Amino acid sequence: MSIRSENAQARPTAPPFDLLSDVMEQVRLEATVYFTVDLRAPCGVAIARAGRAPFYAVTEGRCEIQVGKRGAARAVEAGDFVLLPRGAPHVIRSARDAPVLPFERFVEAYPMDGHGHIRGPGKGPIVARVTGGFFSYDALKINPLFGALPPLIHLRGSDPAVARWLEPTLRFIHAEIDSAMLGGRTVLRRMADVLFIQAVRAYIAQAAPRGGWMRGLADPRIARAIALMHERFAEPWTLDALARAVGMSRTALAVRFKELVGEAPMSYLTQWRITRAANLLRAERTSLDRVAEAVGYNSQPVFSKAFRRVTGHTPARWRRGEGIAAGITGRSESG
Repeated sequence: MSIRSENAQARPTAPPFDLLSDVMEQVRLEATVYFTVDLRAPCGVAIARAGRAPFYAVTEGRCEIQVGKRGAARAVEAGDFVLLPRGAPHVIRSARDAPVLPFERFVEAYPMDGHGHIRGPGKGPIVARVTGGFFSYDALKINPLFGALPPLIHLRGSDPAVARWLEPTLRFIHAEIDSAMLGGRTVLRRMADVLFIQAVRAYIAQAAPRGGWMRGLADPRIARAIALMHERFAEPWTLDALARAVGMSRTALAVRFKELVGEAPMSYLTQWRITRAANLLRAERTSLDRVAEAVGYNSQPVFSKAFRRVTGHTPARWRRGEGIAAGITGRSESG
C-alpha cells in the first residue's frame, strides 16, 4: 500500500450535515419570562399572546390544556412538558368546568412575587403547580421549522428519554431564579434555548412529522435536495441542477417535493436564503450588497425584490427593526 493511500485512509471523514442544527440556529429566541403558578380548584386562564411561544412543565398534580376554541382538552400531569411553538391561543385550567380568566386580568389580579411565583385564585388545596414561561421569538416565521411543528407539543414525563433532560434542566432553572446572581438573565435566556431545542428534538424522535421539510426527510432523494439547499444555499441552483444532483428528473423532483414539503423547491430555497439574510441584517452592520452576495444573489436590487416578496418589507426597513415590530406576511416566491 502506498503512503498516499495510507494517508487517504487515515483522513477522518466529515460528519454528515446536521439539517436540524442548521434550521435551529436561524431561530432567534429573545427575552424569556419564567414563572411558577399554583392552580387551586376551580380556576383557569385563557392566553393569547402574539410573538410568544409559551411552555409549561407540571411539577406537581394535574391540570388541563385546550388549544383553540374547538380543540380537545388534554390532561397534563406531573413530569409532563408542553410547548406551543406557534403561540396558539389556549386555556389552562384546573378542571374542564373551571371558570376562566383572560390572561391580562389573571396577572393583574394575581401578580408574580420577586421570585416569579404566582398564587392563583381559590383557597383550596393545590391541584397543580406549573413552571412555565414565554419564549419571545422574532417575527421571522418563514423559518421552515415553524411550518413543520404542530400547534402543541406534549412530552410525557413517564418517557425516560424526556425525564432524563427535563428534570435536571428545570432544577437548574429554579436554582438560577432563586439565586438572584449577576448574569442570571443571560443564563436563563440560554436555558430557554436548551428547553426549546430539546423539546423539538424529542418531538422529532417520538413522532412522524406531518408537514413541512421534516416530512420531506422521509424520502432519501428529497431529503438530499433539502440538505443541498441548506448546506450550499448560496450556490446558483436551478431546478435542473438540483434534480441532477439527487438523481431525479426535473418533473419528478418538482412534483414529489411539492407533495411532501408543501411548496416548490425553488420557493423553498428562496425562503431559506431570505431567512438567513434577515438574521444577517439584524446581527451585522454589513452592506446590503454583501448580504445579498452571502445568500446567493449577485444583484442587490434582485435581492431586495425577493426579500420584500417573502417578508413584506424592504431589507432596510427590516434592519431598522420596523419589520420585526410589524410582523411579516410569510409570502413566498413561486417556484
